[in-house]
Amino acid sequence: MGILLAISILVGSMSSLFLWGLDQITWIRGEAPWLLYGLPIVGIIFHVIKFYNIPLTNLGTNDLVAQINEDKIKLNEKSAMTSIYALVSTWLSHLVGASVGREGTAILFGGNVAQKVLQKLHCSSQEKSIWIRAGMAAGFSSVFGTPLAGCFFGLEIGVVGKIHWPSLMSCISSSFLANYIGLHVWGTKHLFYPLVFLPSISMLFWAKMVLIGLFLGIIALLYKRLESNISNLFDRLPRQPILKGILAGISIFVLFQIPTFKSSIGLGSEYLLQAFQNNFSATYFAGTKIIATTLSLALGFKGGEATPLFLIGSHAASALSEWIELPHVLLAAIGFVSLYCGVTKTPITGMCLGIELFGPSAWPCYLFVTCLVMYFSGQKGLFKSQIVAHWIPKTPYQ
Repeated sequence: MGILLAISILVGSMSSLFLWGLDQITWIRGEAPWLLYGLPIVGIIFHVIKFYNIPLTNLGTNDLVAQINEDKIKLNEKSAMTSIYALVSTWLSHLVGASVGREGTAILFGGNVAQKVLQKLHCSSQEKSIWIRAGMAAGFSSVFGTPLAGCFFGLEIGVVGKIHWPSLMSCISSSFLANYIGLHVWGTKHLFYPLVFLPSISMLFWAKMVLIGLFLGIIALLYKRLESNISNLFDRLPRQPILKGILAGISIFVLFQIPTFKSSIGLGSEYLLQAFQNNFSATYFAGTKIIATTLSLALGFKGGEATPLFLIGSHAASALSEWIELPHVLLAAIGFVSLYCGVTKTPITGMCLGIELFGPSAWPCYLFVTCLVMYFSGQKGLFKSQIVAHWIPKTPYQ
């Protein structure tokens, strides 16, 4: 009980601090657009830190996934410093306008808080795995205000196609309590989305869902390949951290000078509701956000990928409304949850996320399309350390 309270209170509080900081940074950057000139400076900072290979700065969510899948878990003794670096580096990236998300930071410090709490306790590897999952669940829950999705994120994240049932009570308790701390102790506010209702169901309707799943799966595959290829190409450049940092910052700065890309500056949360509005018209937003986000992350800026993928998925799917003859609100909701949760290989999380944000009516669509995106996006997701259950169908490409 003590471990649960410590993890939930700390993670819920850190998430509230993190979100408060992002709100202030978004306001500051709106008042001071010249902060974009800081992109090369922040790029230098990140690449110099990477050049000296400081361990606490190189740990990410993928390392937590690797940990919970290990037979013998070795706790990160510098987990507190890792969390602080993740938080500050994400704030810095957003301050200068890099197109990155926020969930990666929340999940990372959620898992690291759990490790810090466990350091003084003599726990088995299985118990450590359970509480690290609980910390990750608390981070996801409190940063998005979705406790049920947060719970299943912690349960699904280790092995694709398998629920880690021993962690159920810990994940659900930490997820709901951390979210409660954020909402009712610190007064954190989250966006409210429109309720989604299903039209009449027919075989044609499900055929359209297959097309949407294929469409989003191709976008997911493109997103992964683009980020991976840019990152690999950039890593092949000579190891000159200052020059690489300047090149990274200038590349993104020049991109943001193109009028089409100005809407992709920063987190982009002000555009989250746009795809659900009646006057929404198809734009190039999804395409520009893919380029801006993959470039920002591949060139070394810090943050998550959920919010950019929410934006890309919702706008891309909603733009199909006239072609596929389905309500754009329904399509936006499906794209919102299915693209991200398909790439992270967490379909039940996607279903729960859709239910919590948009209501329960379209839950079969969230689950079905997320599973299709999982398949069409390739064998590997955002987290390379995930293990894939033997019964999961595998594509012939990675």
